[in-house]
Amino acid sequence: MSQEENDKILSLYYSAIDCYEEVEVLFGSENLDYKNVNAGLKRCCKSIENIIFSENNKCSFLVPLFLLKEHIVVLLAFVENERPVIYTTIKTNKPYELQSTNIQDTEKKTLLGVIKSVIETPRIKGLDEVAGLWEVKKLLKNLVILPKTQPQLFENRKCFNSILLFGPPGTGKTHLVHALAHDAGALLFCVTVGNMLSPLVGQSEKQIKFLFDYIQSQNKFSLLFIDEVDGFCRKRANAEQEFSRRIKTELLCQMGKIESNSNVFLISATNCPWDIDPAFLRRFQKRMYIPLPDHLERRDLFRMFTSGTPLEKSVNMWAHLIHKTEGFSGSDISDLVQQALNLPILELEDKKIWKPSSDGLYEPIESHDFDLEDIICSELYDLPPCSVRARSAQPADLENAFDSINVTVKKNDIAKYVEFTNR
Repeated sequence: MSQEENDKILSLYYSAIDCYEEVEVLFGSENLDYKNVNAGLKRCCKSIENIIFSENNKCSFLVPLFLLKEHIVVLLAFVENERPVIYTTIKTNKPYELQSTNIQDTEKKTLLGVIKSVIETPRIKGLDEVAGLWEVKKLLKNLVILPKTQPQLFENRKCFNSILLFGPPGTGKTHLVHALAHDAGALLFCVTVGNMLSPLVGQSEKQIKFLFDYIQSQNKFSLLFIDEVDGFCRKRANAEQEFSRRIKTELLCQMGKIESNSNVFLISATNCPWDIDPAFLRRFQKRMYIPLPDHLERRDLFRMFTSGTPLEKSVNMWAHLIHKTEGFSGSDISDLVQQALNLPILELEDKKIWKPSSDGLYEPIESHDFDLEDIICSELYDLPPCSVRARSAQPADLENAFDSINVTVKKNDIAKYVEFTNR
C-alpha cells in the first residue's frame, strides 16, 4: 500500500473516532436522544466498514477497528430498543483509544524531533564579533532589538518582523543571524530544506505547520532563520510537482500568520534571490543586501582571523594583502588565513630527517643542522604520537597561500546582485 493510500485510510480512521466521540458526548446528556445517538453510531459504523473493506488494506490498526465495530453493534442493539445504557460501560470499552494515542504520540514525537533538530544556541556572541557590515548591523539592531528594548518608540505603528538577507556566498549572513539572536536574547530556530522536507506524502507540510505553531506558542521572543530559502520557494514552473506546490502554499500561509505576531521575527537568507517566487518576495517586509567586504572590512577580517596566531605579526603587509584580496568574500579570506597557517604542517609531509629539541619534540632539520650527531631518519607517520613540532607560520605564508585559494564570487555574479538590489 502506498503512503498516499495509507494517509487516506488514516484520515478515515480519525474521522470514525471523531464521530464516535461525538456520540459519546450525547450519552452524557440528561435526556438521551436515542434518534441522534442511533444515527451517529451508524455513521461511525459505516466509516469503519469503509476502512476495513478498502482494497489492499494492510493498515496496522485493523484489530482495534473490528473490536470497535463490535462494540458499536452492541450499543446499537440497546439504542434501537431505547433501552438505557450505562455511560461508564462506553468509556471503559473504547478499543480504539490505545491505538489512536499511539499513532498520535508517534507522529508527535516525530514532529518534536524536527523541532529539536532546528533549535540552536547562537554560535556568535554578539554583533560586535562580526567584522565590518556596520550599516547592516545598525539596521538589524533597529529592526529587531530596539522594538523590544524601547517599545514606546513604536507605539501606533507596525514593526517589521520579516527580512530577506541576500548576497554572495560567504559574506556572513548566517553569522549575522546568530549574533543578532545572541544580542536579542531570542530563541533561535535554524531551518533548511534538509531538515524540513520529508519523503512521506504530506509530512513536509505538517512539519512546517507544526514548526510555526510551536514557535508562536512560546512565551519568549523567537527568531526563525530559514537558510537557503530559495530551496523552498523557487519560481513556479510548468513542470512543477504537486508536492512542491503544497509546500509553497503551506509556507506562504504560515508566513502570513506571523505577520501580526510581534514575538516572532523571521529572517531568511539566499545566495540566489532572483530564483525566489515573487509571491514569497512580497512577504518579506525588508530586503537587505549583504555585499562583499570593502577595503576597511577586509582589514577587520584579517585582524580577526589572525588574532592569537603567529600571523598577527603580518600587520606590516596587510595593505598589500587588502589590495590583493579585492573581490574576496569573508569566507575566502578565512580560507586564505587557514591555508597559510597549514603550510608549515604540510611541509612536514616531505621531511625525512629530524632532530630532537631540548623538550624532546622532533623538528625537521635545516641545511645548517647536518653536522648534528643525534639526527634520525624517519617518515612523519612513523614518529611517536604527539612528538613533532612544526615551524611557526610566517607573513610570507600568506602570500604563498594565494596559490591554493579559488575566489568563490565572480564579477558577473556581483552585477546580478546589484541589478536585483536596484529593482
